[in-house]
Amino acid sequence: MNRMAAAAAIATIGVTAYAQELSKPAPSDAKVAPGKWEVEHVLCSDLLGATDDDRASAAMFYFGYLAAKANIRVVDVNNLSDNIAKVMKQCSANPSEPVPQAFREALASRQ
Repeated sequence: MNRMAAAAAIATIGVTAYAQELSKPAPSDAKVAPGKWEVEHVLCSDLLGATDDDRASAAMFYFGYLAAKANIRVVDVNNLSDNIAKVMKQCSANPSEPVPQAFREALASRQ
């Protein structure tokens, strides 16, 4: 009986891991060459899967990039941390969403 329980537990772990793999969004097609990314095509899953340093750098890049595209000339740095947290929450809820769209949605009430 113990062997059956162990086998069932191992099978359950394997099925759970497989299901988690299937639920991950496919990698984006944003990486066009080593070290080169198509800015508008980067997905939240790419951002969330990056190292802490890369994620922080990318978030700040997108903040500036999108502010420039929206012709925003003044940024309240006191709100940066809160705004980035909103974007990360949006990305966590929608990993297959493009990062620029996540920024727009997360910060829509701020514009």
